[in-house]
Amino acid sequence: MSKALITDKEYRRFEDIIFKVWRVYEFGDNEFTQAETEHINKVFELLNAEHPRECKIIVRHHLKRVYYTTMAREQEVSEGYIRKLAKNGAYYFLKLYDDK
Repeated sequence: MSKALITDKEYRRFEDIIFKVWRVYEFGDNEFTQAETEHINKVFELLNAEHPRECKIIVRHHLKRVYYTTMAREQEVSEGYIRKLAKNGAYYFLKLYDDK
């Protein structure tokens, strides 16, 4: 299996953004401006259009707290493969997020 596209530093930045999104999703604690919220929604729409499988894994794992093992079992693939798709999804997310 080839290596994921994202570096550890970039992945940490992705996790920080998604954690803030999760707080909005879970508790309604909004740390974003209206423009940032609109931008993140647009990024998720584009990600879902371009990379739907990776987007679904990001949403299910990071926002809905579904384990990678559960998704792997559902899709009958390895957990490592799901993790790689999630990391590549994070790479695509940041790429879209940074393209303002």
